[in-house]
Amino acid sequence: MNNAKLKPRYLLPLKLAIYSSALLAVVHLSAEQRKLTVAISTDMPPYVMDNGSKGLEVDIVRQALEGYELEFVQMPLTYVQSAVQNQKADIAIGVLVDGGEIYYSDHLVTFVNFAISKKRDSLAIDTVDDLKSHQVLTWQNAYLELGDEFKALFSPGSEYRANYHEFGDQADQVAQFWKADKQVIVIDRSIFEFFSKAMKQSTDSVEYHSLFPPVTEFKASFKDKAVKDAFNRKLKEMCQSGAYVKLLEMYDVELERTVCEKIN
Repeated sequence: MNNAKLKPRYLLPLKLAIYSSALLAVVHLSAEQRKLTVAISTDMPPYVMDNGSKGLEVDIVRQALEGYELEFVQMPLTYVQSAVQNQKADIAIGVLVDGGEIYYSDHLVTFVNFAISKKRDSLAIDTVDDLKSHQVLTWQNAYLELGDEFKALFSPGSEYRANYHEFGDQADQVAQFWKADKQVIVIDRSIFEFFSKAMKQSTDSVEYHSLFPPVTEFKASFKDKAVKDAFNRKLKEMCQSGAYVKLLEMYDVELERTVCEKIN
């Protein structure tokens, strides 16, 4: 009889231990869920800078995912596009929608792309078709992102593909442009001007040829729909509060229109 009465006293520490272990497991799981690996491009100032530690894209993501522990992993753009699909990251920044069992954010960043030539070369470039007779320097997969005419000219296997050169590092792309004459670089204006200034090259000596859509916009891809939804909500708040525009101003990115105009 006495043993029966004492039994619950012996069970209590066991129950507490089991409860504590379960609670710790939940806390650990919650902490793990707050850690996210973010695939992002190699440096392309002012969007990604200093080995991925800062830049317009980096700061947008940090603000939009405030409260999460983010680990930015840099990789070539071609790998960024499929990083979530290939389970290399929880999030990938600056991608085009290409399906798969993943989730896409609202547009988060805008690029303004030009074909740029040196004034001393006097190249007649008024249409996309005019590019086919020149050496064209681009970023990886640019042929997929600049409209159907550009894609038809420079897709793998096309007649003019030999004139088309992709660079994984846009610093190398800009450096190559300044090394030789009679070349055309296709690039975002802010990226071109940042690297040119760093290389002590004057952009007063170039022509900007406006051949492409006014802006090219990119999204982020997510493994987790809830994280994507939280990102979109915060991005909308950043647009409404003016925080997004402040980031553009901080990184000296001038745009006629921003992604905020599409976010309701």
